[in-house]
Amino acid sequence: DIFELSAELTPDARTFGFVYNTSEINSVTGIERAKKYCDEHGISYKEATVTGTADVQQAAASLVNDVDAFFTPNDNTVASAMNVVSDACKKANKPLYVGADSMVKDGGFLSVGIDYKELGKETAKIVDKVLKGNKVENIPVKVFKTNLKIYVNTTTKDKLGIKLPENITSDSKYTEI
Repeated sequence: DIFELSAELTPDARTFGFVYNTSEINSVTGIERAKKYCDEHGISYKEATVTGTADVQQAAASLVNDVDAFFTPNDNTVASAMNVVSDACKKANKPLYVGADSMVKDGGFLSVGIDYKELGKETAKIVDKVLKGNKVENIPVKVFKTNLKIYVNTTTKDKLGIKLPENITSDSKYTEI
């Protein structure tokens, strides 16, 4: 969803920079999905991996001149140094698409993700089942694929000079951070 939206908002972004920690399975899974999408849609990408927050600035700097936009998935290491990545992207006038609304809050441009109120409701339903004696292994995993929110950092959007079309800003899924 993030890449489909990026194609609409920044259609000239033909090469993405991926910054992520290879030790985080959540991040590796997100990058694998991003690579698959890019490969299927003729989008190029370059990657820089990190092992700790001290590596993030160098990783972003190594890519910033060779890419049109950045993507980082749900990655705790990068999220901890989000200000570094977002500053590098803003200085280079490159959009930073991210995997979580918290990363948007910390300077990323845009994310598409779950509605945390809905997550809370679903979590409560699962807790209720557990408290009623259901075994955890018998409770199916819930995957949110619909009713996703669009999170936009308006300060970053304005700095990048990106205009959002009305069909996005008027959508009930649109959330400014």
